[in-house]
Amino acid sequence: MNDSHAGPGDGDGLPGAAPDTGYRALMWGPARVTGMPPRRLLVEGVVLGAAVSGLITGSGVAGALTGHQTPALVAGIVIALGAAAYLFFTNAGRVLLVAVALLGAVLSWWVPRATVEAALAERGETRSVVVTEVHTHRYEGRNYVKNSCTVQLPDGTPVTAQAWRGCGLSTAPGDHLSMVFDPDGVFEPTDRVLPGSAMAVGWRPGALGLLLAGICCVAVVRSQPQP
Repeated sequence: MNDSHAGPGDGDGLPGAAPDTGYRALMWGPARVTGMPPRRLLVEGVVLGAAVSGLITGSGVAGALTGHQTPALVAGIVIALGAAAYLFFTNAGRVLLVAVALLGAVLSWWVPRATVEAALAERGETRSVVVTEVHTHRYEGRNYVKNSCTVQLPDGTPVTAQAWRGCGLSTAPGDHLSMVFDPDGVFEPTDRVLPGSAMAVGWRPGALGLLLAGICCVAVVRSQPQP
């Protein structure tokens, strides 16, 4: 005879979430979503994800624009760890909260650098500089030698940033190199190879920010089993 009463673990075919237990619940959260998640958890997840990604991105951009990239990095990491701690106390899966912390830290490191590259790609001006001094850096453990160059403009104005990419082992004082300068003077000049546009720089950290927001949302949705 068929039993018409489903047990507590037989809700996979019904909308909502069935509680999960054991190692899987610890790693991924106690809810096993089988339909549309509860609206309250969905809204909470979207708000948390948007806030975390937005705050980390905003602090990184502000740090780059003001020349305070290290405080921006620290602020972003604190935000990411704060989000992970919140998820921990809401019983979110350990894999998901660790992913939030790691991705948040990477985004905190990436955004200021991407901001500088995007700005220089859009408005940077390439100028010739003159090498005044060559510095040799020896990496004994890797049997590797790299030069960096102190440079100045042709009129004798010192350049605060050193040239690295264009400063080869054969470079000598008096040689001319090319560097990209910010006409507004917000960012230091660089001799790195820059992308062709701000869009070419920004889509990768933007995608990472969306991924971070999505994982925050999934972590919240899976954090609480539903009856």
